[in-house]
Amino acid sequence: MTDPSEQTPLRSRVKTRKTTVEDASDSDDHKHVATSTATASSAKDQAKAASSSSKSPSSSNTESSDKVTGKDKIPRRQQQQQRKSHSQFKSIAISLLIASLGVLLKSGYEKFLFPGRDIAIQQTVGIQGNCYQTAFIPGPADIEISDKEEIAFVSSDDRSWKKTSRFFHRPSMKTLTNGGIYTLSLNEKNSKPRQTDLKGYDADDFHPAGISLFGFRDDDTGAWTERVFVINHSHRGDSVEIFDYSAETNTLTFVKSVSSKLFVTPRDVVAVDKERFYLTNHNASQPALESKYGRVAEEIAGLALGSVVYYNGKETRKVLESLSNPYGIAISPDAKQIYVSSFLDKTVRVYNTTTAALPKVEGQEGEEDQGELIHDADIWVGNHVDNLSVDRHTGDIYVASHPSYSTYLRHKLGYEPQSPSHVVKIEKLSPENYIPQESSQPDYYFFPKPELPPIKWEVKDLFYSNGEDISASSVAAFWKNDLILGSTSSHHLLRCSLSLEH
Repeated sequence: MTDPSEQTPLRSRVKTRKTTVEDASDSDDHKHVATSTATASSAKDQAKAASSSSKSPSSSNTESSDKVTGKDKIPRRQQQQQRKSHSQFKSIAISLLIASLGVLLKSGYEKFLFPGRDIAIQQTVGIQGNCYQTAFIPGPADIEISDKEEIAFVSSDDRSWKKTSRFFHRPSMKTLTNGGIYTLSLNEKNSKPRQTDLKGYDADDFHPAGISLFGFRDDDTGAWTERVFVINHSHRGDSVEIFDYSAETNTLTFVKSVSSKLFVTPRDVVAVDKERFYLTNHNASQPALESKYGRVAEEIAGLALGSVVYYNGKETRKVLESLSNPYGIAISPDAKQIYVSSFLDKTVRVYNTTTAALPKVEGQEGEEDQGELIHDADIWVGNHVDNLSVDRHTGDIYVASHPSYSTYLRHKLGYEPQSPSHVVKIEKLSPENYIPQESSQPDYYFFPKPELPPIKWEVKDLFYSNGEDISASSVAAFWKNDLILGSTSSHHLLRCSLSLEH
């Protein structure tokens, strides 16, 4: 038994130790006391925790789970951000891989299977000296000729690129400056282009691309009207704007705006009548390729995912699919054929129209007005074809093309100062001048030699340039022995006199 008198000094020493801990300094003795006191207090806390857990285990589990959830909130957000960035990086890497494979396959395809067409440059040398630059406007992408008014309608928008660093490029300030539709008098050699006034239309977000004309006589007034169809790449979405032109005031009066989910980066439009039209979709509408990386991969890899859409005055529908980068579209003077340029296939595809392209009959509805197109022939041009222009008098097709795809793509992105331009004319032969074809396949007993259809078209070279006078021509229109060229990357038109016979 210990003497009670000896316990009193011990309690007093414990009290002095506690007060020493509260007023502890940095001495070694005080550190030792603090450690022992903290150990003792932690032991007491553990005992209390054990007793409380034995009394109410469910409450302790709930509190601990709440604490864990609160602690894991920040890491979970970080994990979500990491997963999102990882998925973006993965999509970019896949797009670049597809593009690289496409470039390799395409280069091998062109080099070993179908080499580029030999351009008859000797036929175009004399034309070079008869050309001059005119109409200094930014990015003239498309040209339509009005024989009635003897003027040219030109869609203009700044589509150039400028270099901001060694490796990366960005578009110019086209988002801040709207484009416009210009008219150019064709009777004067150096006439200045005049920008049309848009009446009844908010031109705050107007970026025109492909255009088309349709002339008709008004039923009420009997006056001749030029209706202009314009593809507009606005920030709200792609649409087709329809205007009526007044030559007296040089104005375009707004008629109608057509938009649809089937319009996916539309490139060109051709009017069938004053309401109906066809347009080409340059890219695909698949959700996997809707991002900018997917569309770049689609274009470089040469995926055949383009389409042609028909608008019958009330609704839109796809009439052609699985096209390889369809750029231009045009219609024959008799409205019986539609021409579509396939950029990567280097061909112009010919389709026969149904009753949809013929003059509209009152009360015509349903299946008769579906705009169906029936494939007729493929005209191999040998270059990457762009926009098309049809001479309304002869029916000849004038094709702007690009001899080198790699140079054109680098020029489009700003890495090359210029890119070659090439224009060909596709003449439609009369039946007595059809060129017969004979298959080179040998005639076997079980496999007779196939019969090939005669050639109904003839391709002739008209113009070639290395890009000094006009770079990467996107359109070539013909008017009275003159060839008028435009380019999305140039800031002028080029007008040439075709004094030579071809």
